[in-house]
Formats: sequence, structure tokens, C-alpha cells
Amino acid sequence: MPKIIYDLVQRFEVKDGVPTLISSNIQIMEGGDNLLSIAQDWLLNNTPLIAFNKKDYIGYKLKGDKRYQLVLCPRSNSIQVSFLPSSLKGLEIETESDILFPYAVRASITTPEQLKRLLQHLFKK
Repeated sequence: MPKIIYDLVQRFEVKDGVPTLISSNIQIMEGGDNLLSIAQDWLLNNTPLIAFNKKDYIGYKLKGDKRYQLVLCPRSNSIQVSFLPSSLKGLEIETESDILFPYAVRASITTPEQLKRLLQHLFKK
């Protein structure tokens, strides 16, 4: 089994002496494939989208937009990617309605190749 080292950053807000987790960011430092890190790096280098770290997901939108154009939700062996259904044209991928973001559809991605292909299609790179 390969050794994997992660860098974990958590931000807390303290109100009335009670700490509340407001965001978490985990990135792979050594070994293995981390789908969230791959997606974050790709989006940073290839899009003008701004990341908004929330407790359970990272949302991406253009400055001034109210809705996210892309949402990443890491899971143990996959990443859930939510995006606008209009971006689906010409893409063969299984999606379902997103409960948290009703204006979006969600796909479960399990490999770096699938993830890169999806991001390239969504952002035409």
C-alpha cells in the first residue's frame, strides 16, 4: 500500500467562546491520486473562477455571480462534481439532480482521467 501524506487546513470561527468549523481544505503532499487536489489545481490554472471553501464542499463562481458554476464535494473514493446542465451537451456521463444545488446536475468521478476530461469539456480547454 503506497504511503500518502496530506496537508489539512481547517478554519474555525469562535462566537461566544464556541468554535465552529467554517471550512476545511485537504491537499495531497506525497503519493497517490487525490481528486480534489487535481481539480483545484486544474481550475486554478485554467479558469477565472473564484473558490469559496465551505464546510462540506468547494464552490466555484465568477466574480459577481450569485450561483456557483461548479461545486466539488470530496468523498472517500470519488469526488462529486456539480455543474450547470447546459454544460452537458456532447458529454457522455451519468448525472443526477443535485439536491443541495437544484439548478445543477451532479456526477460522481472516480479517476483522475475522468475528472480531467470532465473539466476540459466544461471549460473547453
